[in-house]
Amino acid sequence: MDRNQLLVQASELADLIAESDEAAAYREAQARLSANREASALLRQFRDLREQVGKFQARKVPPLHYRHLLEKADALLSELNRIPDVQSFEAAERQLNDLLDAVTSRLAAAIAAPPQNM
Repeated sequence: MDRNQLLVQASELADLIAESDEAAAYREAQARLSANREASALLRQFRDLREQVGKFQARKVPPLHYRHLLEKADALLSELNRIPDVQSFEAAERQLNDLLDAVTSRLAAAIAAPPQNM
């Protein structure tokens, strides 16, 4: 099989995955999460805190000096995890990742042990 044929089949596989129930559920959960103002605000705050923590870590500042940011990030994460739209998004994301992992495993197995009729 030449490279172009392989890329065509890869595109077909990508389309099949995009049309799967898992991908549809992920897109729906993502849309609900994006529409949830409370969750969006908390996510923004959480990302800002993670960025601040990252800057401290990049400068090798001891955690003692930014522990309050870590604690606030943990509190925000706990609050986020109680929101049903966040829970359903995470579940949908796990299911889609499971599908992608299964596809990747099959590809890896096929590469490791190519068909005998070559």
